[in-house]
Amino acid sequence: MSTGVSDLIRLGEYDYMACKAMEQYFPDEFAIRTATYHLQQAIEKMLKAIILFRGGYPPFTHDIERLAENCRKLGETFSDNMDMIADTLTLWESKSRYDPFISFSVAKYEKAKSLYDEIYNKIITQIQPVIGKNEEQFF
Repeated sequence: MSTGVSDLIRLGEYDYMACKAMEQYFPDEFAIRTATYHLQQAIEKMLKAIILFRGGYPPFTHDIERLAENCRKLGETFSDNMDMIADTLTLWESKSRYDPFISFSVAKYEKAKSLYDEIYNKIITQIQPVIGKNEEQFF
């Protein structure tokens, strides 16, 4: 079974909800670890949804920089937040699973949430005009 654009969007939304739910337990390091992991996953899935929507094939990677580059090759642009946070997001994905004391800054966390909002709004804006024309492709 292949994952479609809407599946990736939904999965990303759930990761983002998990991230937001964990914020109430900050500054506990285990809550931070869980939140950063799910925030990275949410952004990763939204980038993969953009790639798929634009006719590309998302690579099997957690590397946010690589996924963003794939999006750029398909004509997508991002704010400076992408360049400022991509490497940190990729580290959060791998380190949060094995290191309970990952590097965390509130400023980078907030930039990552802003980046999620940017990417989410981008894919939703692009997909809405197409949904009515070819709804079965997305849902």
